[in-house]
Amino acid sequence: MNKHGGYYGENKEKVLDFSVNINPLGVTERVKEKLIESINIINRYPEIDGESAKKVLADRLSIEHSEVIIGNGATELIYLFARAFSPKKVVIIQPTFNEYFRAFRLTGSSICNYELTYSNDFKLEVNDLLDYLKEINPNVLVICNPNNPTGYFIRQKELLPVVSYIREIGSYLLLDESFIDFTDEKSYINLIKEFPIFIFRSMTKFYSVPGLRLGYGVANSEIIKKLNEHKEPWTINSFALSIVSTILDDEAFYRESKKWLQDEKNYLYKELKEIRDIDFFNSQTNFILCKVKKGNAYEMREKLMQYNIYIRVCDDFIGLDNTYFRIAIKSHKDNIKLINAIKKVL
Repeated sequence: MNKHGGYYGENKEKVLDFSVNINPLGVTERVKEKLIESINIINRYPEIDGESAKKVLADRLSIEHSEVIIGNGATELIYLFARAFSPKKVVIIQPTFNEYFRAFRLTGSSICNYELTYSNDFKLEVNDLLDYLKEINPNVLVICNPNNPTGYFIRQKELLPVVSYIREIGSYLLLDESFIDFTDEKSYINLIKEFPIFIFRSMTKFYSVPGLRLGYGVANSEIIKKLNEHKEPWTINSFALSIVSTILDDEAFYRESKKWLQDEKNYLYKELKEIRDIDFFNSQTNFILCKVKKGNAYEMREKLMQYNIYIRVCDDFIGLDNTYFRIAIKSHKDNIKLINAIKKVL
């Protein structure tokens, strides 16, 4: 059973859920108004493949309409890619989001896990990865960037030798940019015409609408065509499609979110440094991976629940054990409650 998706126990309304990486600024009034305005579309079928949203995204990203695909969240696109290409051999950079492993396992792929290490702060060493890829010669390489749960981001210039090698051997790079909106880093979208890359993103995390399930992917038109051949119709509901333009046009929300994240990340870094029994890893996005030095994270979570605080234990990530946990960065008031509770239980 999947462990991600948030807290669903008793007294859910009273629990501060630090396990879910959603923008705490919440749904904007503009989005709420748009959803109310759209209520009358409920008695009509949605667009068969999200045509209007494709056009909005293509214009926003300065790419061709034929280079975009819309998904019922980013997760649908992971499974769609696995089905469409059914690769014999896949390399996944670990630890990372476990749905990649599940998707390719279902298609019968041979999965090789390339594990990053605690001793190197879970950072990717490109030369070591290249040597590994030359031994394995995978059909698909999977990278989450920025990575969940470590928050590490590898810049385009650093990874380019790997991307070039993937093209050289006739393989594909599956690149998850679901958390890139929380960063100030450059996307890899400018490479899609030149390299065999499928980049996909969630729109629900940054814009705080996970209940609507909305994501998109970009690649050269040949890759997108193959994905469309395997995609079920009507997978994106009308309400999700109706807000795409609204959320992308809200520049004030975008700026406010960036300021919130920088301020709160700095606060949490400062406070976590003072807690001797916890190690943490610098993150480029809206969550922080931590490690308890004594005991395990399950014991810590149980104690934190006495203060109605829930954290994500990370032992189901390949390469991590039960001493690791992840915390989302939330509002300042909630972050203060988290730090105070951690100090009491350790």
